[in-house]
Amino acid sequence: MKIEQTYLEDHQLEVTVEAEQDVFEKAKHLAAKEMSKGKNIPGFRPGKAPYQRVVTHFGEAAIIDHALDHFLDEVYPKIIEEIDREPYGPGQVKEIKTLEPPTFVFYIPLQPEVKLGEYREIRLPFEKADVADEEVDKILDRMLSQQASIEPVEHPAEEGNLVDTSLDARAAESDPENEESFLLRNQPLPVMIKGKKDDENKEWPFPGFSRQLLGVSSGDALELNYEFPDDETVDEDYRGKEVLYAVQVEGIRERVLPKLDDAFVKTVSDLESVDELREQILEELSAQQEIEDENTYVNSILDKILEDAEVKFPPQMVDNEIEGEVRELESRLKTQGMDLEMYLKIQDLEEEGLRDQIKPNAEKRIIRGLVIGNISESEDLDIDTQDITDEFKSILDDHFADDDKGRAKYMQSGDSVALLNRISSQIITRKTLDFLMAIAQGEDITDFLKKEEPEEEVVEEEPKEESSAEIDAENAHDAKEEKSENEDQE
Repeated sequence: MKIEQTYLEDHQLEVTVEAEQDVFEKAKHLAAKEMSKGKNIPGFRPGKAPYQRVVTHFGEAAIIDHALDHFLDEVYPKIIEEIDREPYGPGQVKEIKTLEPPTFVFYIPLQPEVKLGEYREIRLPFEKADVADEEVDKILDRMLSQQASIEPVEHPAEEGNLVDTSLDARAAESDPENEESFLLRNQPLPVMIKGKKDDENKEWPFPGFSRQLLGVSSGDALELNYEFPDDETVDEDYRGKEVLYAVQVEGIRERVLPKLDDAFVKTVSDLESVDELREQILEELSAQQEIEDENTYVNSILDKILEDAEVKFPPQMVDNEIEGEVRELESRLKTQGMDLEMYLKIQDLEEEGLRDQIKPNAEKRIIRGLVIGNISESEDLDIDTQDITDEFKSILDDHFADDDKGRAKYMQSGDSVALLNRISSQIITRKTLDFLMAIAQGEDITDFLKKEEPEEEVVEEEPKEESSAEIDAENAHDAKEEKSENEDQE
């Protein structure tokens, strides 16, 4: 068997294989025998027809197609033994050059490779951001807004007011005396007046409508004209038309916020005062900010490592990552009563487009995961297996509680192994990232590494004298072996 190897830029091996003709002929005969077992060939019992008769019955092309599976099953393991690289997964036949002699081109994905620079020399300052008082105020404003009431007012409409209206609409050139010419008739519409910087594009009945109501009072009537563009985004009844709207103002309301005092705090929490609520919000925001700061810092470290790193992986690895994310999306959609097809319609996407959207982040996760994995292995970090066990047990306790039968069934399934592996991976990743953060800040890293086991002192035992019984036993054993040898020679 002749093999030629070419390394491809996408971290696959192109292998051209020329195999012996007799190997393929053997595969063809085996395929013919299998095919004849399932069919009645006149004059022969199933599986007993001669090769040429089977060829006549099925056609040589069908037999060759069936034989390829047998041929590849025999040849492919030999290819893997011959190549000098470790495969990531099964290869694919990209081309059949000829069948005489059988010559095939395989693409074989290779195991990822990671070469890192001197990442232990990286130093980066860890910058922490403080939570501003304004951020706490925003949360308080949101809480007040959620408890706001809507009350009628007597003053003219202002930004943020809710104006209750009734609309008539008809084409500007149509006859107002003809009822059939109206596109809307006595249509009730509450309108929130937007601010100058708010997005008006999604307003109904037309963009900018709400700000036309600034300054109106209850009982006012006004007419507004709007010319709709002639494109497919507009409803057919309005497309390319100038429409006249008759607006009747029926009332004006505004949102009234409750007062921020201790009484309000007691209605929305278990706390007693505004100061306590502010302190709690500050603590929660600070915890969130700390996580964001740490994530930003870790990403900066990984970006720095990648500046001096070489990471190679095959396209199949990306395909697997994308497939996993699509399956996770389908699972999440299912809990919302939706399937992937409906989601794609809403997003105006084809599935291929969705996969293209996922691909950049999938590649980024693979690269960073390979770097983290390489560092965790090469550094031999001190991972406490008890932490993994405790986390695994905690999840099971939360999920199954008193359901012993369900717990036992789960433990016998592959899902329990997958969960344990996931927990293990998460803890190793966390440990590795903490290790990198300590390096980047110039801290002592000895606590992250496994401790060397102290060598045990070897105490030489003094030779002890054999007892007469032990000597006799040894002599008897030697004599038995000598007798056995003599008998064998005879």
